[in-house]
Amino acid sequence: MADNEFRIKSESPANDDLMFWRIVGQESLSRPSAYELRVLSKNDSIDPKKILGYAFDVAIEFQDADGAKHERHAQGHAVRFVRAAPVGRYTQYHITLRSWFWLLTKRTNSRIFQEKTVRQVIEAVLEDSPIKRFQKTNFDQVKGAHPERRYCVQHQESDYQFLSRLLEDEGIYYWFGGHDAPGTMHFADNSIVAHDKLPAVDTLLGLKSGASETRYNEFDFFWEAQAAESGKYASRDSDFKAIKVKLKGDKSDPDSHELADLEIFEFPGGYFQGDDSGEVAKIRMEELAARRQFFHGLIAWPDVAPGWCFHYAADGPGPQDADYLIGRCAFVVAHPGYEGTPLNSFRNEGGELRKVLEALSPGDPLNAGDADLVDEFIGIRAENGSTSVNQSFVIAALPAAVPFRPQRQTQRAIMPGPQTAIVVGPPGEEIFADSHGRVKVQFHWDRYGEEDEDSTCWVRVSQPWAGKGWGGYFIPRIGQEVIVDFINGSPDRPVIMGRVYDDDQPIPFASHTQSGFRTRSTPKGNASNFNEFRFDDEKGKEQVFLHAERNQDIEVEADETHWVGHDRKKTVDHDENVEVKNNRTEKVGVDETIDIGSNRTETVGANETITIGSNRDETVGSSETVSVGSDRTHTVGANETRSVGASETTTIGASRTDTVGASMTQNIGASLTQNIGAAVNVTSGGAMTFTAAGGFNIIAPGGTKIVDFSLGQIGGQNQIGYAFQFNFSGINTEANAVKAEATGCTNAAIGIKTEFVGCDTRSGMTVQQMVALEALSNATGIEMDALKVFL
Repeated sequence: MADNEFRIKSESPANDDLMFWRIVGQESLSRPSAYELRVLSKNDSIDPKKILGYAFDVAIEFQDADGAKHERHAQGHAVRFVRAAPVGRYTQYHITLRSWFWLLTKRTNSRIFQEKTVRQVIEAVLEDSPIKRFQKTNFDQVKGAHPERRYCVQHQESDYQFLSRLLEDEGIYYWFGGHDAPGTMHFADNSIVAHDKLPAVDTLLGLKSGASETRYNEFDFFWEAQAAESGKYASRDSDFKAIKVKLKGDKSDPDSHELADLEIFEFPGGYFQGDDSGEVAKIRMEELAARRQFFHGLIAWPDVAPGWCFHYAADGPGPQDADYLIGRCAFVVAHPGYEGTPLNSFRNEGGELRKVLEALSPGDPLNAGDADLVDEFIGIRAENGSTSVNQSFVIAALPAAVPFRPQRQTQRAIMPGPQTAIVVGPPGEEIFADSHGRVKVQFHWDRYGEEDEDSTCWVRVSQPWAGKGWGGYFIPRIGQEVIVDFINGSPDRPVIMGRVYDDDQPIPFASHTQSGFRTRSTPKGNASNFNEFRFDDEKGKEQVFLHAERNQDIEVEADETHWVGHDRKKTVDHDENVEVKNNRTEKVGVDETIDIGSNRTETVGANETITIGSNRDETVGSSETVSVGSDRTHTVGANETRSVGASETTTIGASRTDTVGASMTQNIGASLTQNIGAAVNVTSGGAMTFTAAGGFNIIAPGGTKIVDFSLGQIGGQNQIGYAFQFNFSGINTEANAVKAEATGCTNAAIGIKTEFVGCDTRSGMTVQQMVALEALSNATGIEMDALKVFL
């Protein structure tokens, strides 16, 4: 096999001072490539600043069996520079190179992505990174459906860790090109169709029986290794929008061994919809199946590199003819030597190569086993005296027909505990929530959010009680600080667990003995606009306080009981309406005072009974009208006094009966007028006395009849009249058996004409008869001359 040629290409100012000496590399699917490049230089004081950070491309030029030249590259950025022991007359330097993607381990960030696919997230992270000038990506082999992630959070993770776990979750893997376009990061999600055959020779052979030295594309060893992996995968998850739907993803692909029915169960499954669960289960099962069978080989052919397929042509026992995908490659390539240096014969003394490989990938379980194989394979080759030890490539390959999925080795981000955040929303809004009562927040660590409705996803809010259309419900408002926890520790699943006060949102009560609830009217409410329910527990001043900024509605479907141990005061600044649809009983133990500033209307649909145990005073400042639609009975057990300050009018539509058990006295300060529509009957069980200081007039156009009339005192003297009767009909007057005596009386009659027809009159009356006649004339309005006719 012809000697290789080596070139180091870099923009480093010290590049021309460097001579290739040896390179140890570790390359893998879904891992950044890592190399230890050892160089020699005549310059014994190279400034590390001229090395660190620069990209170096180490090209290994080799020839195939036909003498055609090919190149194999190892490309990375210098992240470590060490001055080592000299080699001959040269100074030796060790430079650690890593793929540009590894540089993201040096950048930690916290940020939120919403409604983005994993590719969009990757591109956004790389675009925001200082290494964007280095990044070269190729997504041509990502063929599967990778839906947008509704909410995806990077929290205190390096960019490398964040992107690595996303890729692993999605079943997307990557590798770095070792041939054309070195340093390009290729992505794929279907290994069956994503990879080409090796560019130089696509078929690799096994070492022929009896051969002592491999040639070109022949393996020294190509061994098979199998492992017992679980043959079933199951997961569960939940979606609060369909909480009764059991989200599950089950997949089985058992192997033929005795433990094939072992199952891996995961919760949460990492999906929010049942439609996603099947794809997730498929990816997880393929991840398990890809670990069952690997083939390890040792070869001196530099063409091998991860991401390439080859056909293995078997010769003898062991793996049979098949196509394989190279998953990992660990190698060492050394320069044979320069003038002035000893022969560069790499014998792997003391497990030197193993130490280098372990230093390149500390703690990486994926590559840990490769160091053991390299140690074993190269040790065997060295023991056999092989001259190709300086050019050894140890590969791990899997059958190309088996889908490859990356192992989920990257630690998931686990939130260490609750955090606080500020509720946010659109400008000008005070409350911003969706139909599920979710709000949006701005985390204190979020440097990209703009404290608006796009800062986070909708975040559910824990409530004191959550039933089916019932429970407690308090919505955090914009500007309030809330406590956010994370379901299962996932930063992608925040939930608000509480609220806290701060200097911008102070506590509502000045005294620490007070507790309760105080709201704020919205929109544009101020400190004086609120509803409040407050407790004060200060000893001796205990209080329950309720304030309604506007209306208060209380509904009690059954009984309501109030007990007040002392005074009760109720003030209604406007109207009050009380409706009792059944009976009402009101009991006042002592006095009751009702003060009505204006009118009062009281309507009783049926009977009303008022019982007063003692006195009652009723004062009406102005008019009073009492209207009784039917009968009214007024009973006074003792005396009744009624005083009317002005006129009184009594109208009775029918009969009226006044019954007075004893005497009745009427005192009228002025005139008395009685208008009676029909006859008047006055019956006195005893004497009847009329006293008229101004005269006594009887006007009876229909006639006057007096039966058994006795005149008491006339003209200052006592007179007695017996059995006389007057009948006056029109102008007719009859007097029968009247005896009148009048003495010293005068009578005046003006404008009266009396005619007597068929009457016998006598004269010669005594004084007493004349006085009586005058009194009778005054009482009846009849001329005395006319009366004389009858006497």
